[in-house]
Amino acid sequence: MKKLFKKISFFIVLALAVNLLFQTGFTKTANAATSYTYYIKSTANLYSSTKSNAKKIKSIPVNTKLTTASAKKDKMYKVKFDGKTGYVYASKLSTKLTNVTLYTKDNANLYDNTSKKQKKLISVPVNAKLTTQSVIGSKMYKVSYEGKTGYIYASKLATKKVSKVPFGKTVRIGNFTVKIDKPINEYGESYLFDGNNSYIALPLTITNYGARDYVGWVTEGYVNNKYYDVFDNWYFAVDYEDEELDGSEMLSKGKNLKGYITLKMSKGKNLEFVYTDGYDNFITFYGKN
Repeated sequence: MKKLFKKISFFIVLALAVNLLFQTGFTKTANAATSYTYYIKSTANLYSSTKSNAKKIKSIPVNTKLTTASAKKDKMYKVKFDGKTGYVYASKLSTKLTNVTLYTKDNANLYDNTSKKQKKLISVPVNAKLTTQSVIGSKMYKVSYEGKTGYIYASKLATKKVSKVPFGKTVRIGNFTVKIDKPINEYGESYLFDGNNSYIALPLTITNYGARDYVGWVTEGYVNNKYYDVFDNWYFAVDYEDEELDGSEMLSKGKNLKGYITLKMSKGKNLEFVYTDGYDNFITFYGKN
């Protein structure tokens, strides 16, 4: 009788154990099936609870990936971020990554990867428009520029274009890149001016990345913060395919012009020159001669 009781007890325990394992496995499967993946679409906050007076734990940057088991109908979802568990508003989430537009605020480089052994792919000028789906706040962002995809340092980027750059920077303006180098002070006779004069020469390089078009021009200048009539005082010459050309010329895609702007001027002036591509895009180059 005792042996029979032991056998029955053994089978009961075994049955309960199997049932428990089955229920546990089923529960895990059910939980896995209700897990959802989202991405932050605009800067959000992680809160301590769903109450109106909940404390803010920390901010969550755009394009951060989050998972939750909360119901889709909920106003706030329970998530884990950076080792902290809390709640985020559903309105801040999306099932897709967000394209974020940024501009280079300084001359930068596009690299093939984010490691220390990275290789430069291409130079990127000031005000180049870039789009990324990387997590905002990362050290480097994945972007594409002129047919090449790579990584650029976040420290070189901003949410808006810059309006002024010092002489020597290369700037993207419309389909062109423009660079006005630091002024070279000269004195003496020149075929540009009669007699001995103090003057400056500003080396200029323009490259076209779009359809054939006019290269643009310097519209105005300022010397020591006072307006300077550029058109009445300058001489602009460019060298293009072994021909010297005066003034603005049309430029084909992939071609560049190299020349100079020459102005009568003594040393020690604070200078600003405004360049336009003719399509309401402007950039100011500044510095001292």
